[in-house]
Amino acid sequence: MEKFRKTTEEDLVELMVLFEEGIAFLKAQGSPQWQDGYGPKENQIKADIANGESYVLVKDGKIAASAALVSGDDPVYNAITGAGWEGNGPYLSIHRVVVSSHFKGQKLSAKLLQALEVVALEQGIVDLRIDTYKANIGMQKNIQAAGYQYKGEVTFPFPNGERLAFQKRLTASKHSIP
Repeated sequence: MEKFRKTTEEDLVELMVLFEEGIAFLKAQGSPQWQDGYGPKENQIKADIANGESYVLVKDGKIAASAALVSGDDPVYNAITGAGWEGNGPYLSIHRVVVSSHFKGQKLSAKLLQALEVVALEQGIVDLRIDTYKANIGMQKNIQAAGYQYKGEVTFPFPNGERLAFQKRLTASKHSIP
């Protein structure tokens, strides 16, 4: 059984190993996402933890998956091209999603996204946004399988910063933490 919770400082070493694994996985897939020093950094993860925005899914005593649920207006998301976002109220952005290779194929990204949706609803937020690199087909499939709709493209200010952007508008009746 999995346990979803906020990340603690004590998780940092294990989590950074997981991110290194994710960076290597993306490289092996031929994706430039998170490459050349542009992947999640320890100071960024520490800030996510300090802000109460980092979460982990623990299975068999190990961190199986992680993501940040970031509040506030994201300037990169404001510059979306394409259909654009639905609504203009507050939203949360899901960033730095990673799943351990030891738990691949167990649909943990779906459980992680579902748990983050519950957190958003507990905060009174019904608008979730997420992005991924074009070559990250697996993540695109996971995002769309979780009910997120493609809304256009956003570009982060670093090499290979182009991302496909997705949104999900939540309703309270269908969510519970796994």
